[in-house]
Amino acid sequence: MANEVRIDLILIIYTAICVMMICFNTVFLLYLRYRDFIFKDKREKIRQAIKDQIELVSKNEEIDKQKQQYLYRNFTKIRFLKAFHEIVKEQAAVDYESTFTYLKLCKPLFEYLIIEFDNKENSKKGYLAFLVGEFKLCDETVYDFIVSAMISYTTNKSVYVRQNALHALYTSDNGEAILTAMLRMQEMKIKHNNKLISDGLMLFHGDRARLASLLWKEYGRFDVSTRVAIINFIRMSTLDYSEKFLKLLKDEHSHKEIRLAIIRYFGRMTYAPAGQYLVELLRQKNAEWEYRAIAATSLASYKNDETVNALKEALTSDNWYVRFNASESLVELDVEYMDLVDIYNGPDRYAREILEYKMETERLKRKTRREKRDVY
Repeated sequence: MANEVRIDLILIIYTAICVMMICFNTVFLLYLRYRDFIFKDKREKIRQAIKDQIELVSKNEEIDKQKQQYLYRNFTKIRFLKAFHEIVKEQAAVDYESTFTYLKLCKPLFEYLIIEFDNKENSKKGYLAFLVGEFKLCDETVYDFIVSAMISYTTNKSVYVRQNALHALYTSDNGEAILTAMLRMQEMKIKHNNKLISDGLMLFHGDRARLASLLWKEYGRFDVSTRVAIINFIRMSTLDYSEKFLKLLKDEHSHKEIRLAIIRYFGRMTYAPAGQYLVELLRQKNAEWEYRAIAATSLASYKNDETVNALKEALTSDNWYVRFNASESLVELDVEYMDLVDIYNGPDRYAREILEYKMETERLKRKTRREKRDVY
């Protein structure tokens, strides 16, 4: 009997908690709907204010100071800021040039926000940095207040704040500011993913050769991860650093990740002495398999008898990745059947099978491409 009473009591308490949770969720949803309803009129007022200001800019007239003051008073509210962001995107789709000219005139508003958000949570700082990048508010030539703030944001503990601040700097085309931010992060021993850095640097639409030169001058001050990012940026920007990189590649004291990044670079930027060294690397039986595998891939850019012979030898490697990459490069080099007949008729079944597999795969790809061209 006592047990039955306890079970009933537990069920009653559980039901009461469920009802209270339902009531709380219902009330909260109604509150959110009410807030949206109340904000609807304010949103329209913001839209009209921004639209009027952009129209004045398009006519080369001075913007309305009272409307700017209205924005200034409400700018610290995230709800208002999100509405501003959405409305600006709508207007940019209609008149891109006038909208971004107007946003340049809004820089004092964002400078005010940076000060206001100084002691706020990182989520607000991250969103602010995102907007600065989205609206291209970092000056392209000088260190103004916003650029300095974004540089300081790159040392924030939050990866979201750092990444958004770096994104704002990448899109500013201010090479000196990017270098300063990266050095500041280095001094603070802040680790940032090298893929994020190299992909971010590719957003830079200014003089990439100059940016690469700035980064290379300070190359020795960066950690391995950032050095790899710099090499990848130079590779994807197809800049000629062949002599410098070959020297690093030949230095056996260079870090493994740096040497691998340079091998990939020479797969994109052909350099005869580097091609010769890659052949030697591929033939080294005691070299780590990663060096040989990536060298096999990069040699697809160097078509000569020595390269073909080295790749054919690599087909007999005991490492699957080396064999696979070598077969892929031979297919890419479009080596004639008669030059490969010794592999097809040879005793190494694994070498023969992987080459046949890659050849058949390439044949099917070409057939699919031809069929698509015929359709169109």
